[in-house]
Amino acid sequence: MGVKSDNLLLVNRDDISTYSGEPCCLVMQAWFGHCADTFPLPWSDNIEPVFIGFHLSMLNDTREKFTAEKIYLKMKPFEPIGCRDRNTMRFLQKLGLKAYFSGCMTLTFDTRTKTPKNGKVFVVDLTKKAMKKLPQKIKDTADMSITHFYYWNQYPVSWEGAMEFERQARRILDRYRDEAALVITSRLHVAMPCVALGIPVVFIHEDGDNERFDVLHGILPIYHPKDMVWLGWNPKAVNIDKLKSAIIKNAIDRISQNIDMSSMQELERITDELERNSKKTIIDKIAILCKYFSKMMPLLRR
Repeated sequence: MGVKSDNLLLVNRDDISTYSGEPCCLVMQAWFGHCADTFPLPWSDNIEPVFIGFHLSMLNDTREKFTAEKIYLKMKPFEPIGCRDRNTMRFLQKLGLKAYFSGCMTLTFDTRTKTPKNGKVFVVDLTKKAMKKLPQKIKDTADMSITHFYYWNQYPVSWEGAMEFERQARRILDRYRDEAALVITSRLHVAMPCVALGIPVVFIHEDGDNERFDVLHGILPIYHPKDMVWLGWNPKAVNIDKLKSAIIKNAIDRISQNIDMSSMQELERITDELERNSKKTIIDKIAILCKYFSKMMPLLRR
């Protein structure tokens, strides 16, 4: 974008409502929720927000608080609102805001240039139900040393905690990039960066309809633990180059306040196609399941 590093400013998400530093333009790519008596919205007057990858949680009373305090009215001058997931998009649209699905910036990480010769299978933060169904041969050989549970006992996150979060995130991403042949996870923010890095991913969660997960539609199948009996465990890496380019171009245009909306329209075209492909994936899953049971029937008759 041509922005010099000395013109970049870090602002802790949990401090934006009280931020009193120099005036800045802040990309509002984050999870926003009312948690531990902390709700970082609305932002201070020293912040000009750019809404890309915005997610409004459904936890606790977040959306009720957001609506009751009419925070959405303060967002109006900054339309259109780029949302990380379609659920947030639809919620804001119902409140009368112009909102669109912008995806998540973690989907724009550079694809790794080489794959490890003896890559590991990483199992990261599977739910208890998924872990119970995981084949024993994978349990015996997989690397389970990585977790994204970190600093949960410190909320709101302090400045020092936020910096340590970032350092830890970079360490983990480096391990995925350099060591992973396959990542099996129930965590959204494991799946998205790994897809972007060009790593094969299997995503498993019993709550596949969770509002946060629709960002994966058309990119990755969302398997239920019950599906694990027929999974092949050898998926290919997903190519999302077109989506990456569209997310980046839209982000540049929104941050630079380009009034031309063609990049947003192109992003919408691509994400709409992904959503249609997601429905096709469900049909494919049913076909695979039928094929699996057709093979099993002769054995069951015995």
